[in-house]
Amino acid sequence: MQDLNMPKVLSGEMSTLDYIAGTAESKQAHAIEGNPDMVWIYDIQVAQWATIRDAQKNGKKVIAFGGPVPVDLMYAFDCQPYYLDQLPLSTAPNVDMTAKFVDLCEAHTNQSMCSIDKVEMGALLADQVGVKPDAFVYSTVPCDSSRIAYPVMEKIWNVPTFNVDLPFRRDKRGEDYLIQQTKEFITFMEELTGTKLDWEKFKESMKVANRTNELLEQCAELRKHTPCPLPGTLLVTNACMSGQAADPAMATFLEKEVETGQMMLDLGMGACMNGEKYRMLFLQNMLWTSLKSYGYLERECGAVCVMDVLGHFHGDFYEHLDDKEDCFRVMSHKMMNLPMIHGAAGPVEYYEDRIKYLMDNFNINTSVFLGHVGCKHTWASTKILSDYIQENYGIPTLLLDVDCIDGRYKTAEEVQDSIAEYLETVVKI
Repeated sequence: MQDLNMPKVLSGEMSTLDYIAGTAESKQAHAIEGNPDMVWIYDIQVAQWATIRDAQKNGKKVIAFGGPVPVDLMYAFDCQPYYLDQLPLSTAPNVDMTAKFVDLCEAHTNQSMCSIDKVEMGALLADQVGVKPDAFVYSTVPCDSSRIAYPVMEKIWNVPTFNVDLPFRRDKRGEDYLIQQTKEFITFMEELTGTKLDWEKFKESMKVANRTNELLEQCAELRKHTPCPLPGTLLVTNACMSGQAADPAMATFLEKEVETGQMMLDLGMGACMNGEKYRMLFLQNMLWTSLKSYGYLERECGAVCVMDVLGHFHGDFYEHLDDKEDCFRVMSHKMMNLPMIHGAAGPVEYYEDRIKYLMDNFNINTSVFLGHVGCKHTWASTKILSDYIQENYGIPTLLLDVDCIDGRYKTAEEVQDSIAEYLETVVKI
């Protein structure tokens, strides 16, 4: 069925924000009619995009951000965060729309940039982001591509901007460095909003963030069981935690995910309805261009993505809510330990440590490196990581090059066939 909204986006008549929010609302309405038990999966998408779309109309400032930044504090100032990477992740299934923004960006910048940044910058150059943020906050990680794109976007937007310089190593010195920047960010927010930080409001944000981190850990615990009771696609939504940890809507979504996973576990059922054979670990990115591939592999191959290295993380909890220095210290840990940053923005030992935990605890028998062509810094680690897994666990790793955003690089069928062939000819369980 033709998507009637698509031509409007391609012609420039509709913003990406309106398109994504409208698509989420349509999916929610369709689920209410056809599959009401699954509505909760779309509730979080509607809540996320509607709040961004309507924030300024409701008197809230919108803060666009990229990379690990003190998002929990934004909620305390009653501002609406907009995690920019969710834009290309949401447009990725629409090849034509993504291609438009990628091509527009490439006409102005280096083609070797990551397609995540190309879509963000392309939408901005086309004036189709859908909102001009009141402020822009970004970090120096995870990669060279974002370090090129964000300063350019800062100049185009020309709004108050704060840059977080994340240290390479996560030691005491790096921690103290981030604490100082967090305090400077509070001053930035106070000047932006014209209000002082209300610590009681911040405590409420911290409580929500604690709750979502707790629920995410429960989801991970459920995935340790065989068969895995939760499908791989839910890992994609869970990865949005970096932008929504202090959002009550995220807690509601995760509560339902835990409830669903526990129900499946109690029934002895798994994501692979025809039986689970392969418990896959994805070492790099996710298949945003083809989320249906997760279901295909589960259905046709008995292969479930149990966990992905860049999406899994151990939550950092605020334990002493009245101790400001301790809360700032926890916040510095949160920025250093966020998904993707924890494994792909520092020494390769951090990546190995994460792989070791997952291999030791999730009964993994299949390793797939979905190498996003834009993540050149992680491709540098493939030999080290694949050797580590082979030497310590006796499992060969499939190295598969994909563009997780631009579907023109490789079709979903090509990706599915490559993984299926690997399962049948190499893993052979």
